[in-house]
Amino acid sequence: METRSIYSAIIVVTVAVCYYKALDCGFVFDDMSAIVENKDLRPRTPVANLFWNDFWGTPMKMEKSHKSYRPLCVLTFRMNYAISELEPMSYHLVNVVLHAIVCLLFMK
Repeated sequence: METRSIYSAIIVVTVAVCYYKALDCGFVFDDMSAIVENKDLRPRTPVANLFWNDFWGTPMKMEKSHKSYRPLCVLTFRMNYAISELEPMSYHLVNVVLHAIVCLLFMK
């Protein structure tokens, strides 16, 4: 086994150990607005809305919009919703996997 593979395995195991308890947690704080109440996650909402609305699902042109523009993040939430609707574990699992991937990319 080459050195890079060993380091990669160590990183993935470290991420898993650090975050495995988060998998059983529910939604907290801003998750309620960003996920549970966000209509942009629902299949009946056009995907194009992700590029016109803020992180919370409010149209950017509206005064009450926070102007927090994160369409890629909301797209991952929408994919989670398509898989498991509002089951928090899938959202946490995707975050842990993405965290591990970013750590591996950073190492590389």
